[in-house]
Amino acid sequence: MAELNKQSVVSLVSGKNATIIKEIGRGGQGIVYLVEIDGEQKALKWYLNAPDDKFYRNLEHNIISGAPSDAFLWPEDLTEKQQGSYGYIMRLRPKNYYEFGNFLLAKVSFKSFSAMLSAAMKICNGFMMLHRFGYSYQDLNDGNFFIDPNSGDVLICDNDNVMPQGEKSGIMGKARYMAPEIVAGGIPDKYSDRFSLSVILFMLFYVNHPFEGAKVVACPCMTENYEKRFYGSEAVFIYDPNDTSNLPVRGIHQNVIRRWPVMPKLLRDTFIQEFNQEKLKNPNTRMIEQNWEKIISQVRDSLIVCQHCGEETFVDTSLLFSKCMNCSKDNDLTKKLVFTNRSLPLLNKCFIYIDNDNIPDGIVTVDNTGFLLIKNISTESWAVETPSGKIKTVEPQNILPVKDGLKINFRIHNMQYKACLLYTSPSPRDMRRS
Repeated sequence: MAELNKQSVVSLVSGKNATIIKEIGRGGQGIVYLVEIDGEQKALKWYLNAPDDKFYRNLEHNIISGAPSDAFLWPEDLTEKQQGSYGYIMRLRPKNYYEFGNFLLAKVSFKSFSAMLSAAMKICNGFMMLHRFGYSYQDLNDGNFFIDPNSGDVLICDNDNVMPQGEKSGIMGKARYMAPEIVAGGIPDKYSDRFSLSVILFMLFYVNHPFEGAKVVACPCMTENYEKRFYGSEAVFIYDPNDTSNLPVRGIHQNVIRRWPVMPKLLRDTFIQEFNQEKLKNPNTRMIEQNWEKIISQVRDSLIVCQHCGEETFVDTSLLFSKCMNCSKDNDLTKKLVFTNRSLPLLNKCFIYIDNDNIPDGIVTVDNTGFLLIKNISTESWAVETPSGKIKTVEPQNILPVKDGLKINFRIHNMQYKACLLYTSPSPRDMRRS
């Protein structure tokens, strides 16, 4: 045990010194201290039992390489080996970010579905960048995320176990989050990361573990042997259409029972596919992070503000009218912004996301006559072509009338996205339905 005392000074590899202010957390591996370095406050993770030299050298390498994205509370500096151990420096978690576990325990809730989807997108993007850098995370679980419930922004912590793809950190992962092949004794890699990512996303959306249903409830006592069966060799998704032996239990799994039918069918179908027996047994068939981003983007496209009750609701964008899940009244989806592979219904107060950076690029508003407008809230100009062929420019903070046949060229982060405004006249049958 190598605990540090208040006001202790720890020397860093960079030549700077960190002064211990106080302890702010601890776990199985070590203690996190609030420290001061050159007048700036940071966090120091200090190991109670120093990992080996390979682990130290890997930390050193990751610090030099830098963080894959701003989503990571990445190691910034390494301490010298001293007092029988060592540690690393990272930036502090802001006070408005909460541990993911608090969301699972209903101590904290997302402000909106929009914030929840932003969190999912940020997590997927973080691990996409991590894998592009050639890393595997190896220990992905619910303790790795701090989330802002208002914006959905995410910070990924505990990055000291990140290793180059194919190398082993010595950490196998946390029970209930490890892929079946890791439960069986395999080496963590990007494919096992993708399994753990799917588990995290399922828990984010449904607040229930995807493999904890009737089988786990019937277990007399959770032993290591049962864990290997329920999360490894005999894992069964709770909504596996081909095996109903592990369905959610009423009175116990209320969150997922309530949310499963409410969330879009696309999301349900994706999880059914990702947790089928083939992908449990064949890791290289699991969905890559970029495809998860596409799925979440499509789910976000189906999220609107109900024009009757003012609450968020998911709609079927293939329909012309869709009922609100809160008040059961129909919303008119006849006006849409159509891309090559996306269709966004245009209703008042709905945000428009062109790319996956979680920053809305437009918002639908109405004028004093109720006519729909799109306000450009991005930092780029839009080029708009009218049906007669005239080209107009919509500068940031300016508005665009929602008129049938307009073609829009969005420029976002040096990428071009083309779309058109489309009205679809409802048939008499559609009108009767509404």
